[in-house]
Amino acid sequence: MKRKIGLLLLLGSALLAACNLQPAGGTPASPPPTPTSQILSILSATATDEPCIPSGSQMEINAALSGPGSEAVLCPGAVFALTAPVRFSAADQKIYTQGLPTDDRRATLRLASPTVTTAVLMRDFDDVLLANVIVNGDRPTLGPRSGDALIFAGGASSGQTVRFVKAMEPRSWSALHLIEGSSSQPCRNALIEYNEIGPSGTSDNAWADGISLACTNTTVRNNVIVDATDGGIVVFGAPGSLIESNTIRAETRILLGGINLVDYAPYAGNYTGTIVRDNLIDAHGAVIRIGLGMGVFVWGCQPDETKTLSGATVTGNALRGERMQYGFAVDGVRDWTVTGNVDAAVHSGVPSQNCAGVVASPPAGFQFNPLRAQGTFQPEFQAARLDLALWAILAPQP
Repeated sequence: MKRKIGLLLLLGSALLAACNLQPAGGTPASPPPTPTSQILSILSATATDEPCIPSGSQMEINAALSGPGSEAVLCPGAVFALTAPVRFSAADQKIYTQGLPTDDRRATLRLASPTVTTAVLMRDFDDVLLANVIVNGDRPTLGPRSGDALIFAGGASSGQTVRFVKAMEPRSWSALHLIEGSSSQPCRNALIEYNEIGPSGTSDNAWADGISLACTNTTVRNNVIVDATDGGIVVFGAPGSLIESNTIRAETRILLGGINLVDYAPYAGNYTGTIVRDNLIDAHGAVIRIGLGMGVFVWGCQPDETKTLSGATVTGNALRGERMQYGFAVDGVRDWTVTGNVDAAVHSGVPSQNCAGVVASPPAGFQFNPLRAQGTFQPEFQAARLDLALWAILAPQP
């Protein structure tokens, strides 16, 4: 008991310093702010009293999730071969590695069945936590397969958290999907932070997203997505959500879109209050076809010109890298704001594929179709035809 009290006092002091708060009595806190890593280290010390689950399968983890508030604490370095998903089954449940490591000491959840695509199923439960684990879809061994995402979250839920997770090689279309829920029970208030995503998918018609977000009022921040192949982060409306301070990088696999705001469903084009800010999209070693796409028309030929997206703000984002094709591309939006973004990328490619007889303009950093883009746009934007920009450049083939 004395040890636990001491740890709690230590944690309290660290949090006071981290927040630059004053203790009771008004005396200024003299130590400099405590880095997040030190706070996590102190937090991890309190977790060592609990027994952990050694290597096994999904059965041991699912058995530990026995009711509301239960925890599955995994041993560092443990490997779990999954022949069915790990399943959250009640509110407030948690899965994490003992000691909260953020490196390869994290326990690994690895798919081990040719018929399974989802490693962690957490949708439809409030306030559940997946943290400090590695989730491996093992696509190179098992091959691609149609199905749900590697981590399938969201749904009729509030307050879900995915933190310090490394998710790689999903077999299906996304590494992490936060599905929208229903009109009466929408997904809301999720937190996705400090995760490492990728590789995800391949460039041979077996593409996959890094993060697919349809949850409302959700924060996606400080994640690193490397070698996704469809969208690094795909925002499916997700009204009221904040996507900030993420890094999306193409190193060895062609990426179709860095951050995509191009989908009309599931909110009929409603992006009200969605903010995309201070993200970095880097065509470091492989081609990115569109750095930050906005509007349905940049992604494909659209027979219905009424499918307009509305309400988002895109600000403070940066593009860089020598293998960028289209940059900030806008076609099919209204009540839209794009300001304060920076383009330091090199743009290349000669479009030749047409959409209804129209060939898109050559790629550049800031382009919009003024006939189908209404809102506030920074002065660098130039008028362009962007129909089917994603596929306009035939080489290199994605």
